[in-house]
Amino acid sequence: MKRTTIWIWAAVALLVLPFQACKKAEVETGSLSVQLSAGVSGTPAAGSYTLNVGDTVSYSYALEPGFSKLTVLLNEQQVAASGTVTISGSHFLKAYSDDNLEYKLTVQMTEGVTGSPAAGTYYYKAGTVVPYAYAMAEGYKGFNVKLNGSDVAASGSVTLNQDSVLYVGAAVKQDVRGSWILSEAYGDGSSFTVTVTFSGTLFSGTVSDSEGGVGTYDYSDDSLDFTLVFPDVTYKYSDGEFTDTDTMSGKCQRYQAESSAVSGTWTAVRVTSGAAGTQSGGSKGRGGSR
Repeated sequence: MKRTTIWIWAAVALLVLPFQACKKAEVETGSLSVQLSAGVSGTPAAGSYTLNVGDTVSYSYALEPGFSKLTVLLNEQQVAASGTVTISGSHFLKAYSDDNLEYKLTVQMTEGVTGSPAAGTYYYKAGTVVPYAYAMAEGYKGFNVKLNGSDVAASGSVTLNQDSVLYVGAAVKQDVRGSWILSEAYGDGSSFTVTVTFSGTLFSGTVSDSEGGVGTYDYSDDSLDFTLVFPDVTYKYSDGEFTDTDTMSGKCQRYQAESSAVSGTWTAVRVTSGAAGTQSGGSKGRGGSR
């Protein structure tokens, strides 16, 4: 029995050792980015370096003649003019004279936005105040401006005391204008299908339906709201959202007095070229009393 046990342990060891050897072969890497201003010399030189995690890198910097006050930052924390960096991930080493410290401003812009500064990468001396102003073009929605990931006003200024990213974005706005087949279903079991036509701008205008209802629409934010008014009944449509360019849906209410509103849902499909709109009203007509 003892000899058998010894052979089993030997076999297990042979299986485990190659596995451990493979694990040791997997080397994790990190990076060191070095930025030097004018008037500073030393090692390592400016650039980006890929190193193994656990490696130790020595650095040493000094001012050249004619420059004053050397500052060295490691991961934005001030450190001695010489020392070591142990690689554990991504590291940033910056050495500068007071008169030459620069920070980077990256401006990112999507389609549908205008303003300045334009998209690109800019370098400014520390403490520089950079004004900015942006606006959204017609036909877009979801306008937003972010500085280093946080929402900011559409116009303002950036004080460069660190590398910064200014993002300006918008999304293409769907066009509601034209004719649609509108289908409605209410909680009392009634339903209607009519043709509605939107006329105006991308953001607002008038709407009419094939049974004589008229009203207005608003699409100034990310949802469509509109009303259709008859002599003795009003239809109110809200929270309209596009599922694709030619389909949208939302909530609706029908009432003679808002205190007696009947709620429901609606869907609309765009009437494309060559397609005929069809409609059918309730038993007393869409605009009649209920």
